[in-house]
Amino acid sequence: MKTRVFIYMLLISIISCKQTENQNKISTDYKVTDLILKDIPVNILIKGELLLAKKWNDKNGENLLIVSRKGPIKETENEVELSGKERYVELFGEQYIKKGNDFKLLWDIYDSERHCTVDLWIGLLPNSIKITDLDNDGITETTMIYKLSCRGDVSPSRMKLLIHENDITMGLRGLMIPKTGIDKIDSGFEPDLSKIDTTGISESDMYKELYGRYENENDFKDNPKEFLNYAKKMWMEFVDQDDFLQL
Repeated sequence: MKTRVFIYMLLISIISCKQTENQNKISTDYKVTDLILKDIPVNILIKGELLLAKKWNDKNGENLLIVSRKGPIKETENEVELSGKERYVELFGEQYIKKGNDFKLLWDIYDSERHCTVDLWIGLLPNSIKITDLDNDGITETTMIYKLSCRGDVSPSRMKLLIHENDITMGLRGLMIPKTGIDKIDSGFEPDLSKIDTTGISESDMYKELYGRYENENDFKDNPKEFLNYAKKMWMEFVDQDDFLQL
């Protein structure tokens, strides 16, 4: 009898492990292909310099992701009171789904850094585009992480992490960690600023409290916990990669 029970428990364990392996495979088993400009359908408008283009398939069909940047552009007097040096730069992101012979827009984002007279930057962090299926529903999530900066000193860039699944957008938005504050991250670091007690902190110290932290997790509260867990992991992986880039 004991032998039968042991064999039964062993079979359950094997089946459970196989199910876990299959779930992990579902979440990562997407062949993502990098594209160049000539590979993109002619009816899709590229709004600036092409930074990245990828395609893959999921339950929706063929997906196409395009990220481009425009600028820097000198600002006009209609936009701001000028010193003569103000510039801006724009970032565009779009995901399309192929329907028949055409690609239909699934979502798009626009962001910019403006009124800048010093070092100016907006762009993806290297290797930060991820295609996943965290909830194993056959529909992929697209994660993109980019930073924005206008600085003439060692202050940190802003960082935005966006996850899209169909028309749902979830994001974490905050400040990166400058090289001068790199020792701030340890095993007990809390990246969610809304969970930090800032009572009694001076204005100068408060700015340093922002380093490496995002504003809140509100975008994730009505979505599967896997999304927030993954977003936090990715935030911590990239938040200290604040090299001094400029356009």
